[in-house]
Amino acid sequence: MNISHPLCARLFRSPGLFRSNGNLIRRAGPYLKAMEGAQDTTLLEREDTSYMGWIHAGITIFCFAAPSAVMAMPFAIGNAGFLGGMILCLIVTGASILGAKLLLRLKLLYPDCKTFGDIGFQVLGTPGKIWGNLIQLGNFCLFMPCALRFCGLALKGIGNFPGFDECVDYYVFVVAFVCLVTTQVRSFKNAQCFTVLSLACVIGMVLSMVYASFRYENPHKIPAMWFGNPEPEEGLRLIRLAGGCSIAAWAFIPGFLTVELSSCLAEPSEFNKSLLLAGALNVLGFCAGCVVIARWGYKVGEVIAVTPVMAWTPGLAVNSVFNACQLGGNFVSYMLDSVPLGRFCQRAWAPDFKDTWSAGDIGRYLTYTLPVFAFALTLSVFTPSINVLLDFTTALTTPWVSHVYPAVIYWRLKTRGGINVPPQPMTIKEKLIVSYVFLVGCLAVFACFVKAIGFLVFEELRPKFQVGCDGWLLWKP
Repeated sequence: MNISHPLCARLFRSPGLFRSNGNLIRRAGPYLKAMEGAQDTTLLEREDTSYMGWIHAGITIFCFAAPSAVMAMPFAIGNAGFLGGMILCLIVTGASILGAKLLLRLKLLYPDCKTFGDIGFQVLGTPGKIWGNLIQLGNFCLFMPCALRFCGLALKGIGNFPGFDECVDYYVFVVAFVCLVTTQVRSFKNAQCFTVLSLACVIGMVLSMVYASFRYENPHKIPAMWFGNPEPEEGLRLIRLAGGCSIAAWAFIPGFLTVELSSCLAEPSEFNKSLLLAGALNVLGFCAGCVVIARWGYKVGEVIAVTPVMAWTPGLAVNSVFNACQLGGNFVSYMLDSVPLGRFCQRAWAPDFKDTWSAGDIGRYLTYTLPVFAFALTLSVFTPSINVLLDFTTALTTPWVSHVYPAVIYWRLKTRGGINVPPQPMTIKEKLIVSYVFLVGCLAVFACFVKAIGFLVFEELRPKFQVGCDGWLLWKP
């Protein structure tokens, strides 16, 4: 090989080339492939060398669920208690970070893997790929209707449109087109400016909640406890506690993005810093929830804006600011959900897609994402209760992706090996980490199912069921 060739020279000047075999393969691959047919150095100009920084990656992890989660963090603290809620937050957040680190180790071993299912295939074969895709992409499919609904509720909270009355579905139809447009970003790198906007919206929501809690009193305030909640009925008290666990489980979910997002970093190992940044932001969100609960008591709405206080009266500035931030943040949440899901559809239906920004390719990519959008819009409008959909989506997918799946495939790789990776004895530290992540995941699955079922059983907690609005009501019990 002629190492004076400009492509070779650039390869061997790359910083950190010999840090790991995974990085060596990842860095060398594109250059060697380009050299096969290179007649001049113009290929260097065509190569996309843009990467995402670890700070941006951390913001993306946090903002993936935060616009919805911060609205529910006070509810989690109120039902688990000040200390109980914060301890719960730290336990689940720590397990989620460790689960994502296990996935990152697998990603570094298999740098060519681009999706959650790809990692599963390398360790468990086709069953691992199916299992991984089912829980990850299944969550994306079922959360997108929730994000659409949250956007509609936020728009309605800003101000009622003439003729819309109290029908949230009309507001969902208004925001639907914008949500469809957001699916066209195609990659997390293209969404970086939007995630910064989402972070600003999340900060705006937190500040609005805290300001509202100091500015307006809750006439029905019942002081919260340090551990648990003061519900007099034991069963109701347990279900509410499980509700706090459920929110902690879906408020911070880095495992959903680890494989895809670490591929966007120049040094995937720096993703560890992204995880710590996102985890710290998540803990700060729960701290803000403590402030709100200290002011309004434990019995707040699962979404803070439905708490019966003056702050959420339509027309008040704090209400408008909160809902405007909620709208912007959930637009970005919908976008981030659609990126891996849209790519999966494109790779399945059009693996030879050129991925340019020509009018033709824009139209083709729109058609690849259109079926998923239609599915999300249909579920958002015709699901009797979006809260129930979110509860069961969480129980069936979230702890599995964040905790159970990473622990299982890492343990399987170490004990039986994977493709081109022989089995190796696990250290005591690895055994403790895998056991901790797996145990927290199993407990989270149990708590999420208890919450989902309990909120159906207890009439006081049961959400409103309805399909359609006045004038075209399709079903109402």
